[in-house]
Amino acid sequence: MTQHLPGIVFIGVVDCAKLQPNLREMSAAGLGVAAHTSITAVPFDNASCECASEPLHGELIETATLKFRTTSLLDTDIQMGFVITAVNGDSFLIGAAEPPYPMVSLTRKTGTPGGSPAAWEIEVKAVGRRTLLHCVF
Repeated sequence: MTQHLPGIVFIGVVDCAKLQPNLREMSAAGLGVAAHTSITAVPFDNASCECASEPLHGELIETATLKFRTTSLLDTDIQMGFVITAVNGDSFLIGAAEPPYPMVSLTRKTGTPGGSPAAWEIEVKAVGRRTLLHCVF
């Protein structure tokens, strides 16, 4: 089972160390969670997010994947989590105060002589029992 989010209108970075504990458990219990910390908005384009669920050892394991391009360098000195908002107004948190943390891959693209801009290509991947947490901020 795979969930694709409609168009993404907001991406923000949070420091996972500053999130309240047990957010994944709250989400698994059906509660909305709150990102009660500062969120740094990231300019982006070509964003997509999907969350796939598959059984592993008798329980469903989710894999959330967020991909986007940005001209901003992200703060790699923190354990990054991400807040995203879809075009329908739903917001989601990828990341929590406890491990496993999202794996963030940054690739620098220099652009082409024909005019495509230089940018960072970001891929965020989170794997666990609950990875795409419905949230408010």
